[in-house]
Amino acid sequence: MPSGGDQILHVSDTAVMVAACRAVETARPDGLVRDPFAERLAGARGMAILRGVPGWRLMCFGVGIRSRFVDDLVNQTVAEQGIGTVLSVGAGLDTRPWRLDLPPDLRWIEVDFPDVIGHKAAAMAPEKPKCRLEHVAADLAGASERQAVFEAAGAAPGLMITEGLLLYLPARTVEAIAAESAALSGIRYWLLDASSLNLARRMGLDSRKSIQNVRAPGHLVGLQVLEAVRRHGWTQMRFRSYTRDSMEVAAGRIRAAVESFAAAGTPLPAPPPDDRSGVYLFRHL
Repeated sequence: MPSGGDQILHVSDTAVMVAACRAVETARPDGLVRDPFAERLAGARGMAILRGVPGWRLMCFGVGIRSRFVDDLVNQTVAEQGIGTVLSVGAGLDTRPWRLDLPPDLRWIEVDFPDVIGHKAAAMAPEKPKCRLEHVAADLAGASERQAVFEAAGAAPGLMITEGLLLYLPARTVEAIAAESAALSGIRYWLLDASSLNLARRMGLDSRKSIQNVRAPGHLVGLQVLEAVRRHGWTQMRFRSYTRDSMEVAAGRIRAAVESFAAAGTPLPAPPPDDRSGVYLFRHL
C-alpha cells in the first residue's frame, strides 16, 4: 500500500498537498473535515510539501472549509434532486466515495490523469466505497477525451464536481466543460468553488508558487469562472460563502485567529461583506 516517499513521486505536489491539508484537519479536535484516508494518500512527501509552504496552517483551514461545504452540498443535492450519477472531474486524491454516507446504488465516476488514478486505486484497494465507483483516465483539454467523459456519465440525472480545478485550466477548457457537460450527458447540477482576487491576496494565494507554477496559460482570474459558467446556461442555485458561512462551522477558530493577530499588533483585516468567494451549486435548466 503506497504511503509516502518515492512511491508517490509521480503524483502532483498539489494533489498530495491538498490531501495533507485534510489529514491535518482530521487530526485536530476542531477539524473541519474527517478523512481517515487523507494521511495515507498524502504520504510523508505530501506532509513535507505542505509544511514547507508559508502560511500552511491557513491553507489547511481554507481546504477544510472548502471540503466541508462541498461535502454538505453533495449530500443535500444527492438526497434532494434524485441524482443517479456524480461526475467528479479532476478528482485528485478526494475520498468522498469512501467517507460520505452515500446511496449504495449511486454511480460515482472519478476523472483524472492516469498516475493520480493509479496511485489512489492502489492506496485505497483495501477499502470498500459506499457507492458504485468508477474511474476514467482523461485530459479534459482534449475535445475527444471530454466527449468520452461526458458520454460515459450517461443520461441519468447527474451532478458534476470540479473542486479546486477550474483555476488551473485554460479559459477555453472551462468554457468547453460548461457548454458540453449538459449537452452530452444528463448532468444538470454543478458544484464548483471560486475565489475573488481580493480574498486570494489576503490569504497569499495569488503569490504561492505551488499554485501559480501549475496554472495553464490563459487561465481565468478570480471570479471570472462564474461568468464563464453562466454564459452557458447555468444558474446559481445555492452558495456557501467563505467569508460569511465559515462562522457557522468554524466560529471558535476564526475568533482565536483574530485574537492572535490582534495580540501581535497586526489586526486581521476583515474581508468585504459582499465578497463572492465560496462554493457554488449551479443548475442547468
